[in-house]
Amino acid sequence: MKINVEVEISPEEMRRLVGLPDAQPLWDAVYKRIGEGDSEMIQQIAKTAFTEGMKTIDLSARVLKSLSGLAGNRKAADKTTASAKDTETSDDKSQKATASKAAPLRRSASSKSKT
Repeated sequence: MKINVEVEISPEEMRRLVGLPDAQPLWDAVYKRIGEGDSEMIQQIAKTAFTEGMKTIDLSARVLKSLSGLAGNRKAADKTTASAKDTETSDDKSQKATASKAAPLRRSASSKSKT
């Protein structure tokens, strides 16, 4: 069973529905101070944004580095496994060739058990 429900509500109504706080007065105060040219606040916001942005970049770089390390380890393991399979295949072929060339085993009359 599939049920689709469409609701038309404004972002403000959605915010209230979910229970998020109203941040509009805070943003109004920030815009007002920026509009007045509060350079100290602008510098603080820029500093915070830059610092947090660098933390995000650093975290992203560490994640990518660890992922590339895992990928490299996986490729090395795959190559080792593949070369081991190739080696086993070559060894199996050489053993089969040697076995087919070997003379059949013969028993002597004295090695047979006497009953």
